[in-house]
Amino acid sequence: MNVYEDLEASNPGNGSAKEYEFIGELIKQYSPGNILVFSVGKDSSLWYSLNEGGNTLFLEDVRRWIRFSKKMSPEINVLKVGYQTRRKNWKKLLGQEDRLQMKLPDYVKNTVWDVIFVDGPRGYNDKVPGRMQSIFSASQLKTRHILVHDCDREVEKTYFEQYIGQPNNVIDKLFHREMNLRQTGFKNKQF
Repeated sequence: MNVYEDLEASNPGNGSAKEYEFIGELIKQYSPGNILVFSVGKDSSLWYSLNEGGNTLFLEDVRRWIRFSKKMSPEINVLKVGYQTRRKNWKKLLGQEDRLQMKLPDYVKNTVWDVIFVDGPRGYNDKVPGRMQSIFSASQLKTRHILVHDCDREVEKTYFEQYIGQPNNVIDKLFHREMNLRQTGFKNKQF
C-alpha cells in the first residue's frame, strides 16, 4: 500500500485514495508553498509533510479536533475559526455574501495561496455548520487552486458552482478548479 491507500484504510468513509493522491500531488507541485485547509483530521499531518518548509495553515471550528490534530502532529499550525451559519439555511444564504464572509485575519486574506482545500466544517446534517461560509470565503481569497470535498452533497456542489464555477476536475467526491488569480475576489488588484 502507498501513503494514500493507507490513509483511506485508516479513515474509512472519508476520502478515497484517488482523492488523497490528487490533493497530495497538487500540494507537492507547489512545495514549499502556501497551503490553506479548512478543517483538520487524520489527513492533516500528510498535507503538512508534503509541503515541508512551506506555509500550511489549517482552519478548524471544533476544539476537540484541534486538540486531536495537535496531539498527532504538534508542529501543525491550526487557527480556531467560527461559523455563523447552519446547513439547514443554505438555500436562504445563496447570494447573501455579507452573511457568508468569514472573519479571517489579514495574513490569511493577504496571502496568495497555492492550494486551498475545503474539507470543513462538518456539513453532514442540518444541526451543524454547512460549508457555505468556507466555500464562499475560499472563493474570495487569492489562490491558484481550490478543492472542495464532499461535492456529492447538494450544498457543496451548489456553492462550488455558484461561487467558484465549474470544476476542472472531478475525482470521486472532490471538485477542483484551477483559478486565474483575477477570477477571485481580488480581481481588481494587481499581483
